[in-house]
Amino acid sequence: MTKEALIKKWKGNKRYTLKFVEAMPEQNYDLKPVIGMKTYKSQLAHITSWLRTHSRFVTDYEFEKEKMTSKDQINSALETFFDTFLEHLAAMNDVQLHETVPVWYGKTARYQIANVMDNHLAHHRGQLVVYLRLNDIKPPSYVGW
Repeated sequence: MTKEALIKKWKGNKRYTLKFVEAMPEQNYDLKPVIGMKTYKSQLAHITSWLRTHSRFVTDYEFEKEKMTSKDQINSALETFFDTFLEHLAAMNDVQLHETVPVWYGKTARYQIANVMDNHLAHHRGQLVVYLRLNDIKPPSYVGW
């Protein structure tokens, strides 16, 4: 995967993911459809913290922990993540993106880790669609690359 394709993918991820933050009214952020499920807010906080933590294997940049207990805090943390991640991707060359680095699940190329992050993000956005539907809110229209 080229750097340009990866950047295009993550710009689309930013646009699409931030629409999910906005779609749910904050008074419904504590919705927990059934026991054992996360709240909407917990899903978004998980997405955000996971991306921020996992991205260090791609960029070597470590984010500081942020408080994410409100819609605005989650939105801000996600915007910061996407902008910083995209900035670091833009500064990398193809050799760096294809470099193999150690991750807890084995050695993997940096661009492959970015794809794992993309897959994880898509998985949880799909779950957020259900929360929105349960509140009679039309989910954001799909945004691809």
